[in-house]
Amino acid sequence: MIPEEIDYLEIEKVYKKLSPYIIKTPIVKNSCYLDNFFNTNLFLKLEFLQHSGCFKARGAINNVLNLTDSEKKNGITAVSAGNHAIASSYAADKFSIKNKIFLYDSTNQYRLNKVKSLNANLFLTDPHSAFKETEKASKVDGYYFIHPFDGKFTIQGTASLGFEICQQIEKIDNIIISVGGGGLIAGVGSIIRQKFPQCKIIGVEPEGAKGLSDSIKNNKPLTKVIINSIADSLCAPLHMPYSFSICKNVINEMVTVSDQEMKKSMKFMFEHFKVALEPACVAGIAALTGPLKNKFQNQNTLIILCGSNIDMKNWAELTRDQ
Repeated sequence: MIPEEIDYLEIEKVYKKLSPYIIKTPIVKNSCYLDNFFNTNLFLKLEFLQHSGCFKARGAINNVLNLTDSEKKNGITAVSAGNHAIASSYAADKFSIKNKIFLYDSTNQYRLNKVKSLNANLFLTDPHSAFKETEKASKVDGYYFIHPFDGKFTIQGTASLGFEICQQIEKIDNIIISVGGGGLIAGVGSIIRQKFPQCKIIGVEPEGAKGLSDSIKNNKPLTKVIINSIADSLCAPLHMPYSFSICKNVINEMVTVSDQEMKKSMKFMFEHFKVALEPACVAGIAALTGPLKNKFQNQNTLIILCGSNIDMKNWAELTRDQ
């Protein structure tokens, strides 16, 4: 059962409202050589070209567009390993809203600098206490909390990406989506399920951060996930009831990939497409050369390249031995 707030026609309205503030990112069809290599008709959605370098801008902006005047005056708060913090900082700067942005103290310097460049009121915090910090800023100081992967407006934002995909492609047999907290696959998966009901929706997690896979197995969202992966954007420390309830109804399959597989895929994408992508962004590529290899022959398969906020130094260090 898909909630009415992410019904296809409702998201069409959301998309029209969001359109002036987001980039309609392209879908690229692969060459015959790469189709043969992956053994499927491969399409890539280049969402890493989005404002703030990630799909997260959609949810952050949609939250801001739905604030009341008093909520705008009070400001916003957000927390993440990087991408959502950058996106929320971008939205706050775009609409001139005061903010408290919490960033994991393990984040790379590039993301830290990017948040600072967007004039954010920045605080560093430990990943496992981060949500408590934002909750305090929200409940005590009155800041509106923009959740990184849960809540109506955040999921509507990710659903807008699904709607955009449906306007760009005539048929999808499989869609492969990187999974952290589950907000991206919940929103996109809901729209794809409505437009292409036979499409197989597949989530990809790192082996060291498979919280959604374990949540689905346990039939409840885990409140504490053990995380250990280079794909920090996919290392959600917990899962939430709303997004989880959507995920378990739209996802067909969850698979995991190793850090090593993601490193190899980062190098592969640079060699073949000349793009330097972060580990989370290439999880789908890693899955197609790993656990999903040769499963989609003569089918249309789309991978969302969800975002890439990484500097060349870190990229080079991760791919040096590949």
